[in-house]
Amino acid sequence: MDKTALASEGHIGAIVGRDSESRMMIEILGRHSRPNVLITGDSGVGKTALVDGLAFDIVHQNVPSYLEGAVIFELDTGSLVAGATYKGEIEDRLKGIIKEIRRVNRAILFIDDIHTLLDVKQGNSGAGGILKPELSRGDLTVIGATSVDEYRKIIEPDQAFNRRFEVLALQEPTVDVAAGMVASVIGRYSDFHGLKVDHASVIEGIRLAKRYVKDRKLPDAAIDLLDRTMSAVKMINETAVGDVAELTGRLAELEGSFDKAEEELVNELRLLHLSLQSKLSPVLLGVIISETDTKEIDSSEAWFKYLNQALDTLRLFTGEKISKVTTHEMAAIISNKTGIPIGKIQSGEKERLLNMEELLRRRVVGQDTALKSLVDAILESRSGMNKPGQPIGSFFLLGPTGTGKTELAKALAEALFNDEKAMIRFDMSEFKEEHSAALLYGAPPGYVGYEEGGMLVNKIRQQPYAVVLFDEIEKAHSSVYDIFLQVMDEGKLHDRLGKEGDFSNAIILFTSNVGSQWLLKQKEEGKNPTTIQMMDVMGEYFRPEFLARLSEIVPFYPITEAVLMKIFDIQLKGVSELLQRQGIELKMSEDARKMLANKGFTPKYGARQVAGVIRNYIRRPISRFLIGGQLKRGGCLYVDVDATGELHWDVKVEEAVVAN
Repeated sequence: MDKTALASEGHIGAIVGRDSESRMMIEILGRHSRPNVLITGDSGVGKTALVDGLAFDIVHQNVPSYLEGAVIFELDTGSLVAGATYKGEIEDRLKGIIKEIRRVNRAILFIDDIHTLLDVKQGNSGAGGILKPELSRGDLTVIGATSVDEYRKIIEPDQAFNRRFEVLALQEPTVDVAAGMVASVIGRYSDFHGLKVDHASVIEGIRLAKRYVKDRKLPDAAIDLLDRTMSAVKMINETAVGDVAELTGRLAELEGSFDKAEEELVNELRLLHLSLQSKLSPVLLGVIISETDTKEIDSSEAWFKYLNQALDTLRLFTGEKISKVTTHEMAAIISNKTGIPIGKIQSGEKERLLNMEELLRRRVVGQDTALKSLVDAILESRSGMNKPGQPIGSFFLLGPTGTGKTELAKALAEALFNDEKAMIRFDMSEFKEEHSAALLYGAPPGYVGYEEGGMLVNKIRQQPYAVVLFDEIEKAHSSVYDIFLQVMDEGKLHDRLGKEGDFSNAIILFTSNVGSQWLLKQKEEGKNPTTIQMMDVMGEYFRPEFLARLSEIVPFYPITEAVLMKIFDIQLKGVSELLQRQGIELKMSEDARKMLANKGFTPKYGARQVAGVIRNYIRRPISRFLIGGQLKRGGCLYVDVDATGELHWDVKVEEAVVAN
C-alpha cells in the first residue's frame, strides 16, 4: 500500500498534537546509518497516525530536503504469510518485496505490528532474519510499529534486531492535546454520518472515554466512542419510528385481550418489556429511565401504565430526527458497553458524594462514627487534595464480627457505582501461604498459571470501577503487604505478564477483627480512640509502612440492643418484598419483632445471626404455607406472640382465617 499516494488523493490528513514526535522521527530518518524508527506505544495512542502524518507532510513538501519525493509503502503482513505452504516461502516473498522497494528512489517501508516477523510461535521468525542484514547495510529504510508489551517480550530480547532501530515511544496525550487531535478528524465522521458534533461534545467524549474505556488510550478511544455513538444515532433516525410503532401495536393487542388470565397477561407484558429492552438502542433506553423498579411490578395494570408511559416518551423523542450528538447519547453507549448504569454516568458526582452518608445510613445502622469518618475521607480524596493516580481511598475497617463491615462495602459499592455487584472481594484466609499469595500478581515464569497473569490485576482490569475488599487481612501471608503498598501508593499494579491494573477509580477496603477487645473496652469507658491510638494497637500485627499509607482507620463498635431492631427491620424488609411480588402482605406485631430480633443477637457474633433467625423462624414456615396452598395471592400473613412466648401465625385468604 502506497501511503503517499493515499495522502495525495486526500484519504490521509495531517496529524495534530504530535509535533515533537514527528520532528524526532524525521531526525532519525535523516541519519547516515540505520535510519530506522521503531514506534512503540499502547493501543490507540496513534502509532499508525504518526506515519500517516509523515506521508501527508511529504506530499505537501513540509519535510527536509532528504525526504522530498520519498515514498512510504506499508507492508501487508497478512498477505505476506497467507497461503504459504512450504518452508521458506514467506522469506522468499519478503526478499521479492525488498527487491522491488529498492528500485524506488527514497522508499520507506512501514511495517505495522513488526513483532509478528520475529514471533517464533507464529512461525514467521525467519522473516526477521531476512530484514537484519538489509537494515545493517543501510540500503533499506524501515519504520516499525508495535505495542509496548510485544516490544518487551519479542523485539527487545533480540538484540541484533533491536539495535538496528531507534525506539520512539508514544505516550497517551493529555485531554487538551487529545481534544485538538479529535477535533481535526471529527469533521470527516460528521460528514459520513450526517450529524453535528460541537466542541463541548468532543470534550465530553474525551472525558467519558478516558474514564470508562480502559482497554484503549486517547485519542483512539474518544474517536471510537464518537463514531460508535453517531452510528447508533443514525440508525435511530432510520428505524426507531417503526420499532416504536411495532411495540405500541403489540401493547394495544394485549390491552384488548380480555379473555386472558391475569398471570398469563403479566407474563406476556414482561416478555414485551424484554423485547423493548433488546430491540431498542441503548440511546433510546436511556430516555425512558425512571424511578420505577420493573422487578417490583407484579400486576397487569401496573405493567400497562409503565409500558404506555415508556412508549409515549419514545414516540415524543423519535418524533423529530436527531441532528446533533450530545452527552446523553454517548453516556448511553458507554453504559451499554461497561454495564455501569447510565444514571451513574450522567448524574453529577458532587450530588452523589454529598448525599453518600445518608445513603449509607439506610443500610448500615449503629455505626455513625465509622460512616462519617469514611465519607469525610472520600470527600477529601475526590476534591482533588490527594496524589493523582492514587485510589479514591484506602480504608481499614476495624472491629468485631457482625458489626457491618462487609455490609458497608456493599453499600459503598451501590452508593458510589450504583451497583452492589461493583465489588471485588478477596477472602485473605485463602492466601496464608507464600505460593498462594503469589496468585494475586501471577505465577513466576515456568510455573503453572503463568500465562493467566495475576488474579488481582485481571479482576481490576475487568471491573475498574469497584470497591476492592480484602477481608480478614490479618490471616494473609506477610508478602501480600508488598502488593498493597504499591497499590495504595501509586494506584497501579503490574502482574508477571506486564499487564497493568489501574486502581485510580477504585476504593480499597481492608477488614480485620484485630483489636476488637480493646475497641470494646474503649467504648465501655465512653472513649473514642484516636487514629494514633488505633495505629499503636494495630502496629503489633501490621507493618508501619502499611498503616501509614491508609487514608483512614475506621473503627466499628459492637452492636447495641437499641440498634438491633433497625437491623432486624432491614433484614425483614427483604422477606416482605418477596411476598409482595406474589401478592401477599406480611404483618408482624411489635412483640414478635422484639422476640425475633433478640434471638438473633449475641455480643460475640454481633447481628450476623439475625439472617439465620429470619430464615429459620420466618422463611421456612412461610414456604410451607405457600407450597401447602394455605397462603395464596391476595392473602395476608399476620405474625404475633402467644401466651407461651411462641410465634402465632394468622393466614388470611379471602375472608377465611387459618390459625397456627
